[in-house]
Amino acid sequence: MSALIILAALLASAGQAGTDSVSADAAAAELEAGRYPEAERDYRRIVEAYPQMAEAYTNLGLCYFQQKEYSKAITTFQRGLKLKPDMASAWLFLGISLFDVNKPLEAISALRRYTSLKRDDVQGYTYLGMSLLSLNRYQDAAQELSHARKIDPRNTEVLYHLAECYLHLAQAKGASEKELEAAFQRTVGEIADIDANSVRLHQLKAGFYEADNNSDKAIQELEAAVQDRPKVQGLYYTLGCLYLQKYRYDEALAQFNAELKLDPPYPRTYLQLGHIYTQQHQPETALNFLERATQAEPENGVPWVELGRVYLQMDQNDKAAAAFQRGINLGDKTSSTYLLLSQAYRKMGKLNLAQQAAQKSEEATHERSGKILKQVGEASEKPDSK
Repeated sequence: MSALIILAALLASAGQAGTDSVSADAAAAELEAGRYPEAERDYRRIVEAYPQMAEAYTNLGLCYFQQKEYSKAITTFQRGLKLKPDMASAWLFLGISLFDVNKPLEAISALRRYTSLKRDDVQGYTYLGMSLLSLNRYQDAAQELSHARKIDPRNTEVLYHLAECYLHLAQAKGASEKELEAAFQRTVGEIADIDANSVRLHQLKAGFYEADNNSDKAIQELEAAVQDRPKVQGLYYTLGCLYLQKYRYDEALAQFNAELKLDPPYPRTYLQLGHIYTQQHQPETALNFLERATQAEPENGVPWVELGRVYLQMDQNDKAAAAFQRGINLGDKTSSTYLLLSQAYRKMGKLNLAQQAAQKSEEATHERSGKILKQVGEASEKPDSK
């Protein structure tokens, strides 16, 4: 394990007894051998005995990380970094742990610290790119993933996420749309040259067909992918979304439920299941999934808005208003969300608050219209658009 920190020498240099060195050696051997519960036990003892030893927290955090106890890992890495902020590996695994609990904004901060300390490691730039990609910051993500590709040009995961960026950017219909499509196709070709059987090829082809409004071919690609690699996170989810777009609810539910059997499932699966049951007027069932969705995506406002819709269906208007406001606070400041908030306040008899929310809805509509008009004007000035 590249991030392993051997504590024996550190303990010896600190003038500790020989038994401490043996204990540290045993813990390090357990961690390296993958005996994580035993290593956790021994590193907890070391941390208790030497609470100022920053490296011990990093290794204890790795024990939690390897057991997918990410919340404990995050807290432990943070404690070690307070003692010694230049521990590069701690920043890396802190960033990955934050990404794994769907806190991409916090992950970005930790991973930038890591890449400032380790400029030649592919993992840091890859997870940094993936975090930015999850926030739809495609240009920034492409920049970090391009850096990762320079370090490891045959890394198919890097190439896959980079191709995703190119596809999303091309969909924006910018001046360089053709260049971006060419970059997408070129990157797909690189993956095929490295691994012609990569499941990522099916996913990227499906993404391309979906962008080209050919959902039937996209479904074919993903069905082939799940047959080939049934335990890859996100495959069932994406297939479920395609069925959902075609209003094939039973097939969508089957795919989303298959995704939930994975460890871990794609986090937005709970949101989609909640959405389906809301549409089918089964608020109690929807409520269960949407509560899970708010936990699975703690930095995303959309699950809270969907939760608010369910509370409106159940005439729990105070809870609906609180959920809509939470969604707004997390960034979902759309006209429709403010309108829903206004509706909840109106049902509660809070007419002043309802009016304020309705005004916010109008402002959001005008702001969006202004942005669209600006984009249309800019596009009309470009030679390629004529």
